[in-house]
Amino acid sequence: MPRTASAEVVWTSRWIRLGGAAALLGGLAWTVKGLVILVGGDQPPLLFETAPVMFGAGLLSVAYSTMPPSRRRNAAIGLGVASALAGLAALVSELVGEVAGVALATSSLTLMAGLLTLTRRGTWPAPLAWWVGLAMLPALVVGGMLSELDERLLEIPLICLGLAWLVVGWAAALHPRAVSSAA
Repeated sequence: MPRTASAEVVWTSRWIRLGGAAALLGGLAWTVKGLVILVGGDQPPLLFETAPVMFGAGLLSVAYSTMPPSRRRNAAIGLGVASALAGLAALVSELVGEVAGVALATSSLTLMAGLLTLTRRGTWPAPLAWWVGLAMLPALVVGGMLSELDERLLEIPLICLGLAWLVVGWAAALHPRAVSSAA
């Protein structure tokens, strides 16, 4: 960042990087979880439940950094916040031993809606994030079909989504571009 950058641009860049790092960690969590299950069969604790919080933060970061101020951007940011909060509720529910199904479903649906609110032809990584949102439901269908052969094969589409989130997070964390009124 040049020395002449305003404090607002520096602060914005830090938030974008933080959201990108969160998306990267969420993608890493899903990828590691899926690989561990494929190799050994047992699910590692809390990796699946931690990722939705991170994905919501990643969506927020991508929406803020790649879209100009608009209602569409506000909707994507709001859906990112809702997804992260629902993911946090699911994580806390899991930690206290409760069923987190509704919170997890809410987090996933708001995440998918938020990703599909992004623009397909915008600044990188928004197009990839949009495609991740589009791929979520088909990935679950393919995973369900694969799980009929072997339950562990359900992880293959989730690993693919995790890897895509790694790329989205990497792009947002390492190459933040604020498309805001300050930039």
